[in-house]
Amino acid sequence: MDFDQLRSFVEVARLKNFSRAAGKLGLTQPAISTQIRQLEEEFQVRLFDRIGKKVFLTQPGILLLDQAEKMLNVQKEAFEALRDLTPSFAGLTLGATEASCLYLLPKVFAAFKKKHPEVPITVYRNFTTKIVQKLLEDSLNLGFVSLPLEVREIATIPLFHEPIELAVPPDHPLASQPSVTVEEIARYPWIFPKASRTRQMLDQLFRGRDTPVNVTMELSGVETIKRFISIGLGISLLSRSYASAEVKAGTIKLVPLAEPKLERQLGLAYRTDRYLSRSTQAFIEIAKKHFGKGL
Repeated sequence: MDFDQLRSFVEVARLKNFSRAAGKLGLTQPAISTQIRQLEEEFQVRLFDRIGKKVFLTQPGILLLDQAEKMLNVQKEAFEALRDLTPSFAGLTLGATEASCLYLLPKVFAAFKKKHPEVPITVYRNFTTKIVQKLLEDSLNLGFVSLPLEVREIATIPLFHEPIELAVPPDHPLASQPSVTVEEIARYPWIFPKASRTRQMLDQLFRGRDTPVNVTMELSGVETIKRFISIGLGISLLSRSYASAEVKAGTIKLVPLAEPKLERQLGLAYRTDRYLSRSTQAFIEIAKKHFGKGL
């Protein structure tokens, strides 16, 4: 048994498919099959049951998976700990939503690169649920995520929070009001984001109310939603920092909700059972310092 065999076994178990596991590891399917067969011969057990194109772990396979993941994690952490003894910092792979990358994180990245210009940073942009999935797969060092987040293997550091308000064009009937109620806003044409924490908030906001909501569009991307709001195609909810440029330019007006008060919370997430490299720790400290000063 060696680490390459265990790595192949874990990927087949995760993906339930030999071909996909081979593609992810950069191997051929016969090579993956040989490694699994060698493990089965060594332990004298069958590790997978094959049903059609999918494979499923047997009971011995389930037991081995738990131990194999621990062994691979120990190997990775050993490499990272030894690498931290060298003068140079290791690279970072971070996850963040597109909106966070656009409006909240550029100054954090700039501050980190100013202090550690030699550290390469790779940013994976996606929704919080996908970022959490990548953290659990051990594909990311850190993730900027929407809070609250309750996942047993993941710890979060709260960094930032701000109100979420109604975004309308400046000539909208609600634009001059000091605040608005859910009943007032439901009857106007709405633009809903396709998938995000804001979409979840909107679904919860209107669920179970007597007044039906008028959803005229579903769009992806904050920039697109803001543009459509500014030309009068609908209203939506936006975080204050996401629309600061448009508010300043006078193309969008933000109106607070009377009840309930909504806010966006941003946090930094990491695996509690993983070694945090010097690069990771340094980035955490810079992010905490930046958001501690406010935007």
